[in-house]
Amino acid sequence: MGYSREELIGKSDYDVFSKAEANVFWEKDELVFTTGITHENEELFTDSNGATHCILTKKYLFKDDLGNRFLVGIIRDLTEQKQVEAALRHSNAVLKQAEADLRQQTQELETALSKLQNTQTQLIQSEKMSSLGQLVAGVAHEINNPVSFIYGNISPADEYTKNLFSLLDLYQRHYPQSVKAIQEFADLIELDFLRSDLPKLFQSMMMGAERIREIVLSLRTFSRLDEAEMKRVDIHEGIDSTMMIIQSRLKATDQRPKIEVIKEYGNLPLVECYAGQLNQVFMNILVNAIDALEDSLVISRWTTKKRLKTDNPRIYIRTKLLTPNQVTIGIADNGLGIPEDAKKQLFNPFFTTKPVGQGTGMGLAISHQIITERHGGSLECISQPGVGTEFIIRIPLIQQRQISNL
Repeated sequence: MGYSREELIGKSDYDVFSKAEANVFWEKDELVFTTGITHENEELFTDSNGATHCILTKKYLFKDDLGNRFLVGIIRDLTEQKQVEAALRHSNAVLKQAEADLRQQTQELETALSKLQNTQTQLIQSEKMSSLGQLVAGVAHEINNPVSFIYGNISPADEYTKNLFSLLDLYQRHYPQSVKAIQEFADLIELDFLRSDLPKLFQSMMMGAERIREIVLSLRTFSRLDEAEMKRVDIHEGIDSTMMIIQSRLKATDQRPKIEVIKEYGNLPLVECYAGQLNQVFMNILVNAIDALEDSLVISRWTTKKRLKTDNPRIYIRTKLLTPNQVTIGIADNGLGIPEDAKKQLFNPFFTTKPVGQGTGMGLAISHQIITERHGGSLECISQPGVGTEFIIRIPLIQQRQISNL
């Protein structure tokens, strides 16, 4: 209250509190005197410094042996406890908002990826993959900033909440007697549920943020498309980042089961290459493989017979160090396969086996140019109708110009 014992002895409520507060206190005192019923309630009062406090008062009537009546009161300051409860409510609201923001970021990322896939298809055909690389890198950067903010605040928010619960535990240990108002509020906010659910909430947020960071990393790896110089890179990272971009096309649909991807990676050293351009080749071949598996459900343009549905559509990706200076990457599917007359034209510009409007016939032509002209390698197609198709890429581990300098 801000007053000494001597200052309070002999004083009434009106000598210490404002008239409005004193009226409330006196009314409650009078009620105990007239009814003899113990009264317990929360009240607000202003101390000598002008600060407002929330107190819990318990007042009851006491009679001595001579019949004299006295009002006995117990006062407990709940101000700090109320502040803790308010802080917990605020923390919970902040966490819920953060979770909502994380869901929104995930949705925006999925939308951005979908748009990027559509944009990429158009850019591949016009040989403007460098522009796509800049676009992907920019989107990855813009997404990474807010995600990093959310990711970086999850652990501190978790720690803050644990501290608040620890403070609440201290109050419960030192004031174990249950108070009706506090118990009712604890029941209202489902305190026990909050204790058990908050860690799970933090964990789910952390997992979601981690997933977004993985996608952003794949986008950054894939966006090497604008690199103008050869670099020594991990080929497997490029394949994996490309797979991440087209992940949605592998999922099961109403027409077919999920496409299974089987990777058999060899122990490859770093390969000197134009990483972004190789990613473009991987994208072209993988998209064609998915299209081939989906075409196994419809009438082939090369035959009048309807293909039976592939029960286990699969894509195989194999890498191997073929010679001390040659790497091979094989991408195969168990789809329809390609007839011999069509296979002879696969790498010709504008040749396509797809219906009008679904392909320009530039994807494999550009891929062949990237492998043979830009990397001094080879791109071969091995296919058998009804069995499947495999594209085999062979490129030097170290480019010839560098070998001559060794």
